[in-house]
Amino acid sequence: MRERGIRFDGRPATVQHHSARGRVIRNAGHFTRGSQLLTHEVLMTWQGVKLPLVIGFFAFTILASLILTFRMEDHEIQLVLMKLYAFAWDMVDFDPTHVINLTLPSDRVIRVPMGAVPYNGAVRIAWAKAMHCALAAAIGAAVLTIPLSIWFVDVSRRRGIEILKERHERGAMLVERPVLLREIAAHNYAELARELARIDPRLDAARVAGTAPARRIAMGIPAPYDMAGVPVPWRLEQSHAMLIGTTGAGKTTQLRSIVAQARERGHRCVIFDLTGAFVESFYDPSRDHILNPMDERCPPWTIFNDCANYADFTAAAAALIPSDGGNAEPFWAMAARTLFVEMCVKLAEAGLTSNGAIAHHLMHADLSAVHRMLENTIADPLTATQAARMAESIRAVFNTNAQVIRFLPDPVEGGLPPFSINAWMREETRDGILFITSTHTDLTLNRALLTLWMDMAVNALMRLERTRDLRTWFLFDEVHALHRLPAIEHGLQTARAFGGAFVLGMHSFDKLAETYGEQGAINLAALARTKLILSTADMETARVCAEFIGNREVREMDEAYSYGYNNTRDASTLTPRTEVKPLVIPDDIMNLPALYGFLKFPDGFPATRIRLVWRDYPAVAEPWRRRASLTPAPFVPPGGSASPAEGEGGVEPVPMKAAAELRAVVGQIVPEERARLTDDLFTAADRREVTAGEREADTRAASEPALMNQPETGLAGIIGNMRSQAVADSRSAENARDAAIGRRAGMAPSRKMPEQLAAREEQLGFDYTDRHVRRGHEASEPGLDRDDGPGFGD
Repeated sequence: MRERGIRFDGRPATVQHHSARGRVIRNAGHFTRGSQLLTHEVLMTWQGVKLPLVIGFFAFTILASLILTFRMEDHEIQLVLMKLYAFAWDMVDFDPTHVINLTLPSDRVIRVPMGAVPYNGAVRIAWAKAMHCALAAAIGAAVLTIPLSIWFVDVSRRRGIEILKERHERGAMLVERPVLLREIAAHNYAELARELARIDPRLDAARVAGTAPARRIAMGIPAPYDMAGVPVPWRLEQSHAMLIGTTGAGKTTQLRSIVAQARERGHRCVIFDLTGAFVESFYDPSRDHILNPMDERCPPWTIFNDCANYADFTAAAAALIPSDGGNAEPFWAMAARTLFVEMCVKLAEAGLTSNGAIAHHLMHADLSAVHRMLENTIADPLTATQAARMAESIRAVFNTNAQVIRFLPDPVEGGLPPFSINAWMREETRDGILFITSTHTDLTLNRALLTLWMDMAVNALMRLERTRDLRTWFLFDEVHALHRLPAIEHGLQTARAFGGAFVLGMHSFDKLAETYGEQGAINLAALARTKLILSTADMETARVCAEFIGNREVREMDEAYSYGYNNTRDASTLTPRTEVKPLVIPDDIMNLPALYGFLKFPDGFPATRIRLVWRDYPAVAEPWRRRASLTPAPFVPPGGSASPAEGEGGVEPVPMKAAAELRAVVGQIVPEERARLTDDLFTAADRREVTAGEREADTRAASEPALMNQPETGLAGIIGNMRSQAVADSRSAENARDAAIGRRAGMAPSRKMPEQLAAREEQLGFDYTDRHVRRGHEASEPGLDRDDGPGFGD
């Protein structure tokens, strides 16, 4: 039933804007204008009515003449004329006693008064016969004229309506829902008949069309899904869809409808669920899986379960560590990905395939330990201790994005078996659902991992055999809540060939462009060809949606009136005009009620207005089951057990005996190294200049200490302390020499000396970020430009 109310029934409304001011001065008042238009309308209406009346009159005249000619004698016609003559004599009030000659039918002539002529018997008989003939002529004229008049009025009205109608010349179309339903039903039936003729000509299309969807899928025959109550055109589910609407507009309602239909047909789904609505309504522990590090139902998973080679780790790193959404890949993200890939390859070679191993060896470990493990790889320069600030900044970028890996559970005896997305996509039951979930509270921590899982699921599909049939749905309730998915653009382009169908839900194009960049957002919108457009909250999104529905070239007729004191000036003119107009304007979309919208299919099908029907799905599972304790996964070496120190990562202390031996050896080397360093520093001080690169290095060194500038222990601490002492002694000697030179030259010591020394120390290979050396840098005069190096925000 059609909805009532001003939002739905299209009732006219006159709106006077509140800013209207004053009165427009016109040459004619309202009465003059109205009376002229009314008179013009009456006269033009009479012109239209007059034509049927004239036609009726002529029809009656002709029929009456013919009937009288063939049905009455001459003397009878004479008697009728005599009665008419007597009637006219009486009307002008002449003398009724005037005597005239009246010829009877027997040819006998009698004299009678003029007043007695109508009452003569022969006259009365002739008159009655003439009236019968006239009545017959009137009936005949009516039979001819009334249908003709009805036809004339109807044609005139339709002509008047049609002449003012907009004529669609070309472009997109917006039709009523029943029209689109008929078109798609006919199209799908014809395609079904063609498919059955190819599979088995003995199958009857009408009987197969009435078969349950699950049985049709088992027969290898597609069963079209419904989108907002409208069947999807044949095999166009895999052209992908985009649902656009603000919060509460109905996106989740449509997505849950797709999941219910997928269950019925035996198709699998990968669902990104931020609200828990899908888990609550569809989760079945016997065939479904939940990936959420904060949910106790999440099975043990590590990246090693789904990555078997360098290419797999590289693809995973691109999803785990996002770029800025533009075309350029920033250095820090690229370097962090390289660090992660190389470490994963090394851990896989060593058999350390656990989340605890990643955290221990990459997140918690000392930089020198990381460097030793990645030695002779392309990540070697990125972890060099000579560039410790850069290396720690790269690792900080990785830790910031991948810290959630620490909280992923590793397999334990008696617990859930390890899970692999690739294995699930290849081997599990066809109708299983993979829920990738998170609460909005946990999204800040989980976003990178959820992005990685969705990316892996898309890549896993494209490792399967090619097929025309629908195999897996990928449903994103809020696609812009994730980081940029490298696989989603490739998936939208190629997943059709592997049985994949994507449905991307979003509420704002600005948010999508923020994640994927402006061109990336345009590309995603272009690849998702089916559009379900619901109410939007911002004008820019509404404008883009109006463009999705389309424009048309339309021919319109403008009606204008002219009038004057003389009727010859009265006129109504019709002027044709052609222009391109949108089918829907942005305000129409922004003012849509909840669950109302527009649906646009690809392949030339017109758009239509739709209304979603809300359905209450019974709760079959808890939307969230939070883990009781959230502790990082401990590192368990092969064949060993985890210890608190090992679980936290870091460099193990050097045994005391080894430290004593190292001091004895280094004690013989340090004097020679100290002497060589002093000579170099004197030479540098004499020049009194530093290069731009040295100055940059020095100002970076003047920033706050990075996380790695903590007192080192063990072997690294011993070497650092000895180097620091050598540098401190050399600096003292250089400061004394510089002061002497300044006194001889009558100049004060250079304020840039500490910075020059620090730059020279970096050239010579000493770790100037050591805290003992840092004191020399921090002792420089205030006002120096100390530009910090890259940190967590770079």
